[in-house]
Amino acid sequence: MPAPQNCQEEACAIQSCLTKNNYNESACSAYVESLYRCCQKVYQDADKSGKRIEESPSTACPIRSVVERKMKRIEAEKSEK
Repeated sequence: MPAPQNCQEEACAIQSCLTKNNYNESACSAYVESLYRCCQKVYQDADKSGKRIEESPSTACPIRSVVERKMKRIEAEKSEK
C-alpha cells in the first residue's frame, strides 16, 4: 500500500522558491499551485475511501474549504487566459 501523500515536498519547494526570489510570492505561484493540487488530492483520496475530512492529516495543507476556494480561483484565472 503506498504511503499517503503529505505534501511536505511541495511546501518545502515553496519555501526554497521564496528564499531564492527575495520573498516575491508571484515568482513562486507555480509552487503554490502545486501544493494546493497536492492538498486537493489528499482530500479527494479521503473522499474516495469514504472518510470525508475537513482538516488534512498533513500540516502542509490548509483546511478543506481553503483548498477548495484556492483551486476555484486558480481554475478561474486559467480560464481567463
